[in-house]
Amino acid sequence: MCETSNDLKEEIVTDDDGAVFALVENGRMMVKVPNVKTYRIPEDVYRMAFDALDGCTELEVLDVPYNVSVYELEKALEHCKMKPCVRHWNWTYNCKRSEELERDIAQGWSDEQGFVYSQDRKRLLRAAPIVDEYWIPEGVERIERLAFVGCSFETLHVPYTCRLDQVSEDDYPIFGSERVAGCVIEWDKPYAMEDEITNSLCISDYEGIIEKDFVRYSHNMKRLLGTNIDFNENKYEVPDGVETICDMAFAFCPKHLPLIIPHSVKVIGENVFGPNGGSVIIR
Repeated sequence: MCETSNDLKEEIVTDDDGAVFALVENGRMMVKVPNVKTYRIPEDVYRMAFDALDGCTELEVLDVPYNVSVYELEKALEHCKMKPCVRHWNWTYNCKRSEELERDIAQGWSDEQGFVYSQDRKRLLRAAPIVDEYWIPEGVERIERLAFVGCSFETLHVPYTCRLDQVSEDDYPIFGSERVAGCVIEWDKPYAMEDEITNSLCISDYEGIIEKDFVRYSHNMKRLLGTNIDFNENKYEVPDGVETICDMAFAFCPKHLPLIIPHSVKVIGENVFGPNGGSVIIR
């Protein structure tokens, strides 16, 4: 819960226009909005006191940055007798791309979903307007700060090659507010290593499983999860397109198993064959 201005113990700062802020971890908190006709809350404000609008009898238009939550904004409005016109931004206030970036976008490469990359495919320049789940290709090293302005998504996968943990605050991409943007997953390893620690014996209830000849696969046939107790082949050929063979996938096999794998396999887990062993043949 957000404190009222009377409860705050953090360092208080007052601007020349009468705006009052509290210095809190990672930024500032809006303690008191000045009693003016138009006010724009600064973008480094990410919290708002419940009584921040108390006494704002002249306020007509209020701009609120995207990183202030809807909950705290609504609570603050409850304390405001004169309801202003509120513009709760979904992205940064200054969301205009430079002329140079617009030229790069015009000359860039676009994939099937409408995401635009630089010609060398190392920079994501602009995202598609609406996407459910999207995997930014491995090898992309940079996401332009305003690439996702106007875009909404449910799940976004960012490859380890982007290294967002090393990006400065000024260059960090704006993915949008919680009202338009979904989950952002930052990978610290290649996508293909998703299942290197997955124990295939512990996920028999996974509803997306496909079973063929007593061998279980993920719903997209990219992961070989394991076998059931009825598997008793003398050798087994993994279908082309499988990328990961999970830990202990053939641990139930009662004898030495020659395993023929396609070139699509990128990761082979630990103890794949169990106590009876096996051999891998690359076709």
